[in-house]
Amino acid sequence: MEDNTSPAEWSPGFIGIGAEKSATTWAWSQLNAHPGIEMSQPKELNYFNQHFDRGAAWYRRHFSASPSGCLTGEISPLYMDCPFTAERIAATYPDVPLLVLLRHPLDRALSHLMHDAQNAYGGVANVTTAQLLRLAERDNKYSRRSCYAASLQPFFERFPRKQIGIFFFDDVKSDPETLLRRLYTFVGADTDFVPEAVDERINRTKDYRSVSIHRVLRGMSMTANSFPPSRAVMEWLYRNTQLRERTLDLLMVDGGRPDLTPEEVLPSEQLNAIREDLEKLSTRIEVPAAWRVSRESRAA
Repeated sequence: MEDNTSPAEWSPGFIGIGAEKSATTWAWSQLNAHPGIEMSQPKELNYFNQHFDRGAAWYRRHFSASPSGCLTGEISPLYMDCPFTAERIAATYPDVPLLVLLRHPLDRALSHLMHDAQNAYGGVANVTTAQLLRLAERDNKYSRRSCYAASLQPFFERFPRKQIGIFFFDDVKSDPETLLRRLYTFVGADTDFVPEAVDERINRTKDYRSVSIHRVLRGMSMTANSFPPSRAVMEWLYRNTQLRERTLDLLMVDGGRPDLTPEEVLPSEQLNAIREDLEKLSTRIEVPAAWRVSRESRAA
């Protein structure tokens, strides 16, 4: 179906801004499964933080022409990590709902570190605490992207609070179907639809049978996701990026996670920054009770 809406007149139905390693891939998958929602292809456009100079027409091309009444949306978890993303979204689409998924900040930092270790070493089962600590010391992104109060402040300053929907990773684990209905309600979709894979777990930490093949395929995927082609070429690349993900899954074996805590593998200054930010966040929004219990025990 042809969509004659100009880029200047068009607006996405919602934008997911983060946080990384907080079930955003799960959310994208569940939202995309809804017959009344068309998600961007690929998932992470990173328009407002990396590709803003390419213009609204470039952004619009990543959304298929949708039937009247069909919602469109995208999720780019790194939007929360960019200091000027909030200003750009507010200036371009001031009325767009913003979707936020948050995970316990210490758990998020640990998951992020494990993800990077997985890519660096081909798995995490045999990675030592010393290796993980050295990896964490190279970049403060593990704590910075877990400092939600600081990351959300620019959005709180520019958007009405009711326009920012905040959801929690805890609910993805405990009651995904109820959380999904809340997500559908927030974006304005029919809440009666339930995807078949609502309980599916995405982006598990795995080890790879072949580290070298994993790195080659990962590089191919990153190239496909960053290439700005025509619509037809983009869709072909997207389909083959998904093929790459399925191929990688065949190369993976269950590696599990080392029995580690954030305190063992994150530098003390990063741990302190996360805890201080969580205190600030708790004054702005209601965080899960488990976060408060965990925070107190970890600080002891």
